[in-house]
Amino acid sequence: MPGEKILLVDDDPTILDLLSRFLGGQGYDVTAAPDGHCALEAIGGEDFPLALLDLKLPDMSGLTVLSHLKTRSPETEVILFTGLAALDSAVQALRLGAYDYLVKSELRLPELLAVVERALERRRLTLSNRDLLNNLRQAQAELARRRAQELLQIRRIGEALARPLTPEQLVEGLIDLIWEGLSLAVLGLQIQWQGDNPPNQVYRRRTDLPPSAFQNFKDWLNRELLFITQGFPTNLGASEAPGKKPQKAMLQERVQAGEVLGLVAAGRKQPFTPEETELFRIFALQGEAALKNLLLFEEVKSLAIRDGLTGLYNHRHFWEILPHEVEQSRRYQQPLSLLFIDIDNFKKVNDTYGHHQGDVVLKTMAHYLQEAVRHADLLCRYGGEEFVALLPQTPREQARLLAERLRAGIARMPIPLADDKILITVSIGVAGLEPEMDGEALVQAADAALYRAKQTGKNRVCSWGED
Repeated sequence: MPGEKILLVDDDPTILDLLSRFLGGQGYDVTAAPDGHCALEAIGGEDFPLALLDLKLPDMSGLTVLSHLKTRSPETEVILFTGLAALDSAVQALRLGAYDYLVKSELRLPELLAVVERALERRRLTLSNRDLLNNLRQAQAELARRRAQELLQIRRIGEALARPLTPEQLVEGLIDLIWEGLSLAVLGLQIQWQGDNPPNQVYRRRTDLPPSAFQNFKDWLNRELLFITQGFPTNLGASEAPGKKPQKAMLQERVQAGEVLGLVAAGRKQPFTPEETELFRIFALQGEAALKNLLLFEEVKSLAIRDGLTGLYNHRHFWEILPHEVEQSRRYQQPLSLLFIDIDNFKKVNDTYGHHQGDVVLKTMAHYLQEAVRHADLLCRYGGEEFVALLPQTPREQARLLAERLRAGIARMPIPLADDKILITVSIGVAGLEPEMDGEALVQAADAALYRAKQTGKNRVCSWGED
């Protein structure tokens, strides 16, 4: 290629001048050296893609110059000039890395030019192959690094989500791990829990993302989650999607466990690689597995503290919570009251209609009581046909009024049993926490008031401490 540098080493001034002018006329940049020392000095100052080297120099062997050339720049191609008597040296030079040799007495300029061009072309190919090999090695090393990083991230997310988590910890942990594992502009996760509870919404965004773009992303994710909860698929085509995608490149995956649905989505300007897409999918699958574990854990925990028939908290949970509520009442000097509720003549219901219909009565009663008390109140099935309602921040007088409303409402409530409807009544004992009482004493007081209600005719409310 014209413009490339060539080192020409020969002690014959005529050849040196002839070849310098000829190769210079072909566009090459020629540096002429009449002996070995001049050649070594030139080699020390710059690199030459090609050297034309006479094997017989007045001050040293051309093989010495060749050795220096190859040591400094292994990619430099060398063409040797030799006489017929020095063919053995030429063969040795080829073993040392020379490209070719030409016999001086048979030298023809067109032939020389052809050899020069072939030698330089080989050098270009050698350098190109070396660059390709280096790039391949770098790509392989980068791929191995990325694979190792991806495996580490997958292991980290697996370890982080395998621990017992609250719903809030789950969504926060998952969003943080995805944000750390992928280069994103914006990331969002929403999970719609069962019932009327609002969804968990967690977002991450780059600080340079405009507020309007962030709001567009949140609006879009809200629409997408609503869309899938109504039974439509995600990952729709642009014409089918419920709203314009807020980022040029988007990833989204559904997260589902039973009736709990969620959606995780990520966006940025640059397209996602197949590896990033797959890693995002793995993150979502890990999150889904963690969500299933969470729901299973919550179910098992609920079985331990809830009554299997009515769904209310059970006797054990009541006694676990009671000391805490008593302590809170003392600390903040707030009243605390307890209702002890018993269905009157419940044995007669079981004997007349059977235990299955008796269960219907218990479930109907539990539902009625649950609707009548506050969310802050603790309603439990204490055992058999007995229920308790622990009422924080409620003085005994207000608790008695609530008890009277419950008694009157239940007495007017027909309960369908098989082909019949029956009316039932309840007796209720009311007690308020006194300064000398602990939790157990509060329960005993309410139980004593209930006993008095039973003994004085049933279907009535009695308060502890009243005549």
